Amino acid sequence: MLPKFVKGQETGIEFPTTIESLLEAGPDFLTKAFRAAGSLPEDDRVTEITRAKEFVGGGMGRKLLLDVAYERGDGLHRNLFIKFPHDYGHPLRELFCYPMEAEVRLYLLSIKTALPIEIPAGYFADFDHETVSGIVITERVAFEEGGIGPMLEKCQDFNLDDPLAYYKTVVKSVATLAGAHRAGKLGAGVGEKFPMPATQIEGGEVFRHSREVMDEKLAKIREYAAAAPQLLPKNFASKEFLDRFCNEVSLVLDHHKEIYAYINSQDDLVALCHWNINIDNAWFWRDAAGELQVGLLDWGNVCQMNLARAFWGMICAAELDMIDAHRRELMEDFVHYYHAGGGPKVSVDDFELSYRLTISVEGLLWMCDAPTIVEANLPNYAEMSGRHDPRLQNTFLARAQQHILTVMLNEFSFSNVSEIIPDVLSENAQLVAQTN
Repeated sequence: MLPKFVKGQETGIEFPTTIESLLEAGPDFLTKAFRAAGSLPEDDRVTEITRAKEFVGGGMGRKLLLDVAYERGDGLHRNLFIKFPHDYGHPLRELFCYPMEAEVRLYLLSIKTALPIEIPAGYFADFDHETVSGIVITERVAFEEGGIGPMLEKCQDFNLDDPLAYYKTVVKSVATLAGAHRAGKLGAGVGEKFPMPATQIEGGEVFRHSREVMDEKLAKIREYAAAAPQLLPKNFASKEFLDRFCNEVSLVLDHHKEIYAYINSQDDLVALCHWNINIDNAWFWRDAAGELQVGLLDWGNVCQMNLARAFWGMICAAELDMIDAHRRELMEDFVHYYHAGGGPKVSVDDFELSYRLTISVEGLLWMCDAPTIVEANLPNYAEMSGRHDPRLQNTFLARAQQHILTVMLNEFSFSNVSEIIPDVLSENAQLVAQTN
């Protein structure tokens, strides 16, 4: 049984493992925790919890909206957001909890070191690896208040008048952070706190599925396409496309170690970055000049990575027409702001090559189970009239998995890995040999 409190590995204090134990601990815990993290002065304290309401949304764990009062509270937020893992025994607890470990370190870093981008103000965070427990306490973003726009929904960019503006703003922010890291602006020890590669990213640095397992998953994708071709745009349900796709997957399986080795060897493209910055993991507002600005949420699995991974994590829920029209432009923005923020000067061609290879392994790993997940959450998926069928749109996991699957297929088609893998292997023979 999970204890009510565990000792945090970052701050050394005991923290509650569930919403219930936090409410039981009350203001005394919050005072001790905030002081330990450095977000509350020693001569101030939390005096009262004035409101507590569990928030149900997303799939990564339990969340709590908490309002507090302070003895003074100068400049402190009274409306807080608290994130826990799923309860003990939940089948997704460990899978979704491990990403919190890096997120904890990012928020603790942000309390002591000014970041060049906007994230929610951190108040306390900690993690215990032994019990797979974590907690993150931040300010609560006031969506639709004070000029902040509404909370955006995943895979529903078609509701936006100008989705490109949102992505360009996000690119500027994440690339600026990456540049600041490479320029040494985030302080000493960042490399140790956020190692690269991040071993808890699912799949690690080798493709986790055998060829036999992948054959089953590819057969499921074919079955999905045959049952519901109306859900797959362009020619993605055609035998011609799926034959090409499966042949390229086979090539990737032959060379996945070499592909990962190449991605991770591109030193100038490796920096601290957000791993999954879909625009629903952000908040937006306009400044006095009318320019769109962004703050970034959900920092699970933040780490040093090839920035092409972050680009895929951003673009994977976008609309296909926006991606096809502006992919290169967004890549140009990324390398520009990365360099402007203090990072190395890299070419767009090098960035694009890393992206194309990233799609062949990471994109595939993320989405090869999508048909199974859609079916589990919407058994009658084949009856949908199309992507915008209300039954699909109102089933979150089915909607997200169905759309991101189409993005992965789109980007796999763009990547044309059969064209680039031979060149990558021949130009990096020594590196390839070291991975075998």
